[in-house]
Amino acid sequence: MNPLLIAAGFSWVLAQTLKVLIGLWHYGSQDRPRILWRILWAGGMPSTHSAMVSSSTVVTFLSSGGQSVLFGLSLILACIVIYDRSRMHSIYCRFQDRYPVFKKEVQNDPMLKDLMGHRLSELLAGVLIGLASGVGTMQLFAYGTKVY
Repeated sequence: MNPLLIAAGFSWVLAQTLKVLIGLWHYGSQDRPRILWRILWAGGMPSTHSAMVSSSTVVTFLSSGGQSVLFGLSLILACIVIYDRSRMHSIYCRFQDRYPVFKKEVQNDPMLKDLMGHRLSELLAGVLIGLASGVGTMQLFAYGTKVY
């Protein structure tokens, strides 16, 4: 079994499950029709993108070491994905400032909010889920670690 795929899959399931629970907690029963949307879509709290790339980077670090080319590549890709998700959110925020009609529409539609990238708190929550998933996978399956 590939620990990287297991960790990434587990972080995806955990982040998407939390996303559904947070949506139900925040919006109550009116969020029930959007449960399938929240399961399939990757926007919102926590960031599934960040969770998956973080767990992959942790597993690569623990299995290949900090000096490996694979870890370097994984870290670079994780930084690109996380940065891209944060920039997307800031662009949408600027767009909303220039077009108040758009801002009002987004505020009234939770599904549109999910399409706007991620706030810093959403990204950090995803990274924490990814770190826990990566370390947990390596511990659970007792894969050899070469931490340098």
